[in-house]
Amino acid sequence: MSVQLLLESLDQMDESYAKLLEIMKDKKQAVISNDYTQLVLTLSHESKLLKKIEEQEKELLASAQVFLQSKGIKSQLELTITEIMRLVFDPEEKQHLNDTRIRIEKRLMDLKHINALNQELIGQSLSFIDYSLNLMIGGEEDEATYSRPQSQDKKTSVRSNMFDTRG
Repeated sequence: MSVQLLLESLDQMDESYAKLLEIMKDKKQAVISNDYTQLVLTLSHESKLLKKIEEQEKELLASAQVFLQSKGIKSQLELTITEIMRLVFDPEEKQHLNDTRIRIEKRLMDLKHINALNQELIGQSLSFIDYSLNLMIGGEEDEATYSRPQSQDKKTSVRSNMFDTRG
């Protein structure tokens, strides 16, 4: 039996990874532009695609098992593409399998990179929001400790002037 079923499954995975990469780029742009509506929509698309990828991974494992069984291997091991390539003797199929492996590895590295970037951007956004809220609210830590009444009056007057726009 040829390795065509396995190659088709790998090609489908690669297409899904390419779509996921585009969605993650859209998510990055939504975070940068502070577009909450677009971010929610993008996260919804990402979630749906991740479910599809999970199903495709199951199909890939099943097609790998079919291929292994066609080669007389009864094991339920989950072999890597490189290990499976050792069982393919047709040079064209072996080359196609290797090209697909390289393409998927590159795509996964791109996904890993943009995911790390998105996490960093979201962390920076959360830090900025936290900082902004602390500026608006003021130092709550200072009020939690006892201080002299004279200094308490000064803090209150500074805080009430923070939002006074009549200047």
